[in-house]
Amino acid sequence: MRLGPLQQHFRSRLRKRTPWVVVLVFTAVFTVLQFVVIPVSVQMKHPGALVNSLVMPFLISFTYGFLTPLPWRWSGDERSRAPFWRGLTQALTFNALLVLALTAMSWFMVRHANLKAEALGLAQGVKATFGNVLLLQMMVGLPLMTIIGAIISFSVITEEEKAAAEAKLEEAQWVLLRGQLSPHVLFNSLNGLAELVRLDPVAAEQAILDLSELYRALLRHGDRPRAPLGDERALVQRFLAVEGLRMGHRLRVSWDWDPGLDGVAAPPFLLQPLVENALKHGLAPAPEGGELAISLQREGSGLRLRVTNTGRTLGLIPGQGIGLQNLEARLKLAYGTGASFHLGSEGSVTVAEVILEQLESRR
Repeated sequence: MRLGPLQQHFRSRLRKRTPWVVVLVFTAVFTVLQFVVIPVSVQMKHPGALVNSLVMPFLISFTYGFLTPLPWRWSGDERSRAPFWRGLTQALTFNALLVLALTAMSWFMVRHANLKAEALGLAQGVKATFGNVLLLQMMVGLPLMTIIGAIISFSVITEEEKAAAEAKLEEAQWVLLRGQLSPHVLFNSLNGLAELVRLDPVAAEQAILDLSELYRALLRHGDRPRAPLGDERALVQRFLAVEGLRMGHRLRVSWDWDPGLDGVAAPPFLLQPLVENALKHGLAPAPEGGELAISLQREGSGLRLRVTNTGRTLGLIPGQGIGLQNLEARLKLAYGTGASFHLGSEGSVTVAEVILEQLESRR
């Protein structure tokens, strides 16, 4: 790591809860030990010793938890860690300076040689000097800081590498799923136009022109990792216009759409597969066609996207169609367990729903 990324890494660790919990637990333990070695009654006679017992445990714990891993990460280039021997040399030098600073601070606060000797467990009558205190701290603290810093650093690097690998895998899945969707929509639309060519060549010609515009819009829409729901609605309206040329009066559409949600960004193609499934399996096979109702409303801190259709009753097993299978996979990638998809029947009506518990996706 270079200096800039190293600073960002340090700040990001400061924002995480787990390192702070560990630091505070060790602070509590070290504070208790300080008062076990030197009773409160003794420390009250020497305010500096009391301040030392209250302040130094936190400073030592913070140093171990947040500062000692840093020299292992400094590589001076794009690598996430320094080569081992370079990292070891940097850690020993850096930690020696930390030990010197902590020892000087503690010595300044206590200032009482007998108390310092008692706290360090020196033999009776042995006078504590700054030199022998520093030597003892170097012998004990320097190896511990170096080892613990290495353990923390290598553990964090392993987590980062795992997260990066998972992110790359998810990105590859997104690319695969997005590439799968647009051709699927095109093939289904072409199948419908084949029927229209025989029935109404003039309408078929217009539908082909509209389809080319639709497919261009599909490609633009699908290239984005997230898109406003208002854009999704506009895309579906264009899709329904193409299908309307084929189905005519057999297709009757109603919208109950909260315009306040138009600006919410979501993975593309949340609505289109639901509408396509309703047309293909519910309305198109029914000689009389039917009603298609599209609804988007807030639900708690999230939203509910609902598509219902009359016509032929549900015959598709949920999750078996390419479009719906694709939709379920993308919802899981984007929201984890924070999103759900349901397809079922309510009497003579087929209902497809996407429920998002939160408006923000996890990626």
